[in-house]
Amino acid sequence: MTPDEAPASVMRWASASSQLDTPEAAAEDLARQLRTQLGEPPYDLVLLFVSGPGVSRTMATLMPLRTACPATTFAAVSARGVVTQEHEIEQGVAVSAIAARLPGVTVQPFVLLQDTWRATITSEAEFDVCAPGARDSELVLMFADPFSLDVDRILGAFNRWAPGVRVVGGMASAAPRPGGNTVVLNDWIAHEGGFALAFHGALRADVVVSQGCEPIGPPLDVTHVQDQLIVTLDGQPALERIEQVLREVPEDQRERLRQGLYIGRPARGEASGRGDYLIRNLLGADRDRGAIAVGDVIGPRERIRLHVRDAKAAVDDLEMLLMPQAFDRPAGGLLVFPCNGRGRGLFGVADRDVATVQSALPGTTPCAGMFCAGELGPVGERNFVHGHTASIVILRPR
Repeated sequence: MTPDEAPASVMRWASASSQLDTPEAAAEDLARQLRTQLGEPPYDLVLLFVSGPGVSRTMATLMPLRTACPATTFAAVSARGVVTQEHEIEQGVAVSAIAARLPGVTVQPFVLLQDTWRATITSEAEFDVCAPGARDSELVLMFADPFSLDVDRILGAFNRWAPGVRVVGGMASAAPRPGGNTVVLNDWIAHEGGFALAFHGALRADVVVSQGCEPIGPPLDVTHVQDQLIVTLDGQPALERIEQVLREVPEDQRERLRQGLYIGRPARGEASGRGDYLIRNLLGADRDRGAIAVGDVIGPRERIRLHVRDAKAAVDDLEMLLMPQAFDRPAGGLLVFPCNGRGRGLFGVADRDVATVQSALPGTTPCAGMFCAGELGPVGERNFVHGHTASIVILRPR
């Protein structure tokens, strides 16, 4: 049976990737791969992740492909690196695509702009204007430029007005400065803001959010803060207290400190171990005041823990979270969003995350994704922006 002869009532996913140099050649290469798997377009969804030198390259790659593979919803994000069905391409020009025929599924796309979300949302009706169709969805995929959109604020609105709706995706990572990233949703092409896709109907999404850090030392009570500075911990100057904790780390564990030190703030209730914390960067120290600077605003009376990056713990955590998938039916599609800080830099080898995920699923699943400057995903019933994690969505027909 050819792809065009497959029953129209069957959900089908396909993935493709290309590292060809010219936009026209890459578009032709991707279109050929998608047509081989899905038949002739149009498709219900085409989602692209594009890496390479400069925004112009990103935009140039998209236009020929949109003509060659038209879709009801066509979206793209620029990234530092991309994830394909079998590989993680961390440098150079690359495009990773996932496309689908989705009978019985509705995809509701909407643009995210900072001005729209600046005011506090005070009702479900206001939320529905900003995020049409999101409140009763099975899944929301969200992608944004980290320099122009307060995604923490948006996720806070989701947590209040759309409780239980899972938001997964990531922050564009192609450029380290404002104006350098690209987000595309159908005819809308921008270097700021973002977009979301709300899925309804005969689709089931399983979500995994896996940490890449391991807690060390005891919980520490935040006793005085000033903006992004933690001034005291356990009633002592924060820097002094942290140095005490580090001196007590067993000798055989100190090697891990060379990978860097991070702050974990509770994601839920009584956080106790790996996976219960949101990992935030430790930005520096003010030795005159004994304070530390953290890449988040942490409130007084929070109980934090120090964390270190740990490759073995990251693999173990991901494998454990994926174990139930071995007893499920084959997946249709797969989206993988690792942090920029994972990949070779953490594991020392290429393709570790995508290989771990694929090995947990029966067969080989169509897959795409990108390395993120912040990963989106739920912990418990609430959605967060994460660091040093891998956020994963496993898609099946309901």
